[in-house]
Amino acid sequence: MSAWTKTLYDALVADATLAGLLSTYGGLPAVFTTDPVPGDATLPYIVTAGEVSQAPFDTKLSRGRRIMRDVRCFAAASGSAETVEAIAERVRELLHRQPLVIPGFVWLIGECSGPIVADEPDAYGRVVTVTITVEEL
Repeated sequence: MSAWTKTLYDALVADATLAGLLSTYGGLPAVFTTDPVPGDATLPYIVTAGEVSQAPFDTKLSRGRRIMRDVRCFAAASGSAETVEAIAERVRELLHRQPLVIPGFVWLIGECSGPIVADEPDAYGRVVTVTITVEEL
């Protein structure tokens, strides 16, 4: 697991409010860093697997990266999107402009866009895109 994947995962599973909105898997809040999720996982859950993009954020004197990562939130299609919207909003609260510690990097800024709708036939989905800008140590 990359350093930023672990940092995002740790921030999400450590939050009691978010944990209360998610199912559990393996005794932990259902936050997955692989895609597809395990076949026995139950909704609601979060998937954040791999970057949408990575671009250099270098200056004359430093090396950095701008990483975009989707945090996909899913809940059962029950007739109301209230649960998935609450999950996505909590993800945004936890990650937007919140300084996180990533080993080997200096956190410059983290910004979130969304949530946007990403419904599927059997599940309501919302996507929060996190843009992380870091400088290498």
